[in-house]
Amino acid sequence: MSFMYEIDFTHPGKVHFIGIGGISMSGFAELLHSMGFTITGSDWHESKITKHLESLGIQVVYGQKEDNITKDIDLVVYTAAVKKTNPEYQAAEKLNLPLMERAVMVGQVMKNYSSAIAIAGTHGKTTTTSIASHIFLAANLDPTISVGGILEAIGGNIRIGHSKHFITEACEYTNSFLHFFPTVGMILNIEEDHMDFFKDIEDIKNSFHKFASQTADDGLIIINGDMEHTDFILNGLAQKHVTFGLNPENDYTATDIAFDKEGNASYNLVAHGEPKGRIALNVKGCHNVMNSLAAIACTEAIGLPLDAIRKGLLSFGGTHRRFEYKGSLGDVTVIDDYAHHPTEIRATLSAAKDYPHDELWVIFQPHTYTRTKAFLPEFAKALEQADHIVLADIYAAREVDTGEVSSKDVMKLLQEDGQDVHYFPSFEEIKDFVKAHVKGHDLLITMGAGNVVEIGEELLAEK
Repeated sequence: MSFMYEIDFTHPGKVHFIGIGGISMSGFAELLHSMGFTITGSDWHESKITKHLESLGIQVVYGQKEDNITKDIDLVVYTAAVKKTNPEYQAAEKLNLPLMERAVMVGQVMKNYSSAIAIAGTHGKTTTTSIASHIFLAANLDPTISVGGILEAIGGNIRIGHSKHFITEACEYTNSFLHFFPTVGMILNIEEDHMDFFKDIEDIKNSFHKFASQTADDGLIIINGDMEHTDFILNGLAQKHVTFGLNPENDYTATDIAFDKEGNASYNLVAHGEPKGRIALNVKGCHNVMNSLAAIACTEAIGLPLDAIRKGLLSFGGTHRRFEYKGSLGDVTVIDDYAHHPTEIRATLSAAKDYPHDELWVIFQPHTYTRTKAFLPEFAKALEQADHIVLADIYAAREVDTGEVSSKDVMKLLQEDGQDVHYFPSFEEIKDFVKAHVKGHDLLITMGAGNVVEIGEELLAEK
């Protein structure tokens, strides 16, 4: 029934969200609430997010049960993580209520905006969405923003604007982004990931090609011209496109990249072959030079002046859990980073080299068994950039441990390569080890998409 239902934004009805406390679900619940819809939702536990929703007058119930679904509900929205055995899902089916996956709902919301930017890619979506958002805000364009993390500039993960501009991340997992029809479609990079869903890299490439093809006919595709899949993605598409990257043949490129004493990047911008002057960033790493080039390509295409773009770029100091400074233990700097794919680990540890420190320590928590198994040698190779590696147990997320792979397998590969690597099954043991061994002006990074951030936060709280 979900594929037939169209939300009527001119006559706001009652919408129930199964799992309303999720970062994306909560944002869109708030957005629909602002549009006049009556919103209810359920989640398993109270959180800062659910309390915020309740403060707006949104009714949240804790625990998911059949009684939460009533006949007066016009639409039930659920995430890809909700199984068909969920009692609320089953109750909605029994009452013959329309059910809609979150991504379909986001796609329908996008249709209300004549300037809809969807930012896709295996890595960098949250950061690039955040950079573009900062530029739009600096230009006073009053955009509506949906970002997959907490962005300080908007005080959360959603900003409800009152203009034609809508900026969102577009995630490829479960082909969610194929429900989006943007006027500007951006592809930052394409690599193997989410192998619990995709069959292989060809499957992933086909999905990104379809995403690009869904950009409006008179719209724009912005794509990383340095990656090997660019031609495949653009093949047969009539939409206009621009490329970005470090290869000088790209439409948007950077020369003379430099890093200051804090590791922040700057470079000379070249757009369509024309030098545009120096760009200064308030974030670290070459990967953020790439992210900023993508954001510049997007905002220039919309007609923003370079001074607003420069101002927006400089105002962006990073997102929550992306090379985020957490504090100091004496002279030891504690950073947290969300990296959970080998490419992201390499980018973060490469950025760390430009940050002042003596020795580099990484506490890494692998994320999901399927990803760890699929990229086992790549994880070990990426982590070798650190002087010392401490491994936590794999964070299961949505998966069940079948006993096929563990953090000890990563440790074994690192030991074979002569790396200083340690594994501990509990956070307490990791904290004790770190307190005994990290010293001087060392740099300590907690890394992973699970709850590894708690180790650094607890160490700082105990100091």
